[in-house]
Amino acid sequence: MKKYIIVGGGLSGVLLANVLLKRGISFQGLESSKQVGGEFHFSEFRVHQDSSVGFLKDLLGYVEWNKVDEQPQERKKGEWKAKEDDFIDEERPFLGNPFYHPCGDFDRLVKLIMDPVEQSFLTEKNIDRIDLDKKTVFCKDGTEFYFECIAWCSDLRALLSAVNLSSKVNLKKARKNEDFHGGIHLEMKLSKSLTPFLNSMIFPFRYKDHKLRALGLRDLSAIPDENAHRIQWLVFLERELSEDREEVAKVIRALKRELQKEFPDIKNSLLKEKIIFQPKMNSFTPFEVKGLELFPGVFYVGPEVHLADTMANGSPLDLTIDNCKSFQMGLTRPTTTVESA
Repeated sequence: MKKYIIVGGGLSGVLLANVLLKRGISFQGLESSKQVGGEFHFSEFRVHQDSSVGFLKDLLGYVEWNKVDEQPQERKKGEWKAKEDDFIDEERPFLGNPFYHPCGDFDRLVKLIMDPVEQSFLTEKNIDRIDLDKKTVFCKDGTEFYFECIAWCSDLRALLSAVNLSSKVNLKKARKNEDFHGGIHLEMKLSKSLTPFLNSMIFPFRYKDHKLRALGLRDLSAIPDENAHRIQWLVFLERELSEDREEVAKVIRALKRELQKEFPDIKNSLLKEKIIFQPKMNSFTPFEVKGLELFPGVFYVGPEVHLADTMANGSPLDLTIDNCKSFQMGLTRPTTTVESA
C-alpha cells in the first residue's frame, strides 16, 4: 500500500491534492513557505484546451467556465490592433485565442480549491534531500518522511538537486530562452474598466535603452455588481534588469507613468494596487519526458514538463492538468497515512 507525499503547495500541488482527496487517497503535503497556495493570480486560471475545462468541471463541479474568442490587442503607432503571433515563449500562455476563464468570483474559486486540502499540508518544510534507497525525504528542520510515491509539484531544479544522482535524468527542451530572467506583476483594482477588450493587451514602453512590453490581463471572473475591476500587468525582464532591485523599481515607475498617459482614468479610478516581483520566473517552454516518473517512485506533476506523446502548448495550467490526468491513471487506493519521524 503506497504512502503518498505531495511536495509543493502551489497551484499544481493543491490541484493534485484535490485529485487524491476525491479518490479517497490519503497523503501528506509538504510546503516550503509559511502558507499553502502562495500567490495565486487570476491569469493562472486561463486555459486553452477543452479537455482542461472538462477536467476542472469534474474536479470542481460547481464552477462554470466562459469561452473568449477574441484576438489579443497590441498598442502600435497610437492604435490598438489585433495581434496574431510573434510572442516570446514566456508570453504565449497569456496570449492564446480562444481561451476559457472561470465565471463568478475568482477569490471564491481559489478558496474552494484550497479549503478541502489545506490542512493536509505541513508548512515550512524545506526539502534537503531524497534518499531513493531508504525511500525517505529528509527536511532541513530534521524531520523525515517515508514514502513509496512522491508527487513533486515544486521547482524541477530543486527536485534534481534533492535527488543528487550521478546519473542525470534525460530532459529534452524544445527551445531555450536565456534572455528573460525575472518578472513583475502589477495588479490594479479599479472602480471602472479601462478597456472593452476581453483578451490580453500588449502595451510596449521604454525604459532607458530597453524596449519592454507589459501584458494586460483582465480578471473576467469579477462580479460586475461589486463595481470593481481588476487588471494585471505582467512584464518579463531581461537578466540585466532583473538582477538589480533599484532598476526593477524604476521599471515599475516607468510602466505606471506610461499607463497613466494611455489611460488617464487610472489615476482617479485606482482603488488598490499590488506589486509582486519574481526574481526568477519559470520558463513556459517545458521539458519533454517519456514518463512522469523521473526517478523510482518520484513523479513530477507540474507545468515544467510534458509527455512525449502530448502537445507542449496551452497554458501552465493546461500542462499541469495534462500531467495530473496522467498521474491519476496510475493511482491505486491505499488506506495508510504517511509516517513522520
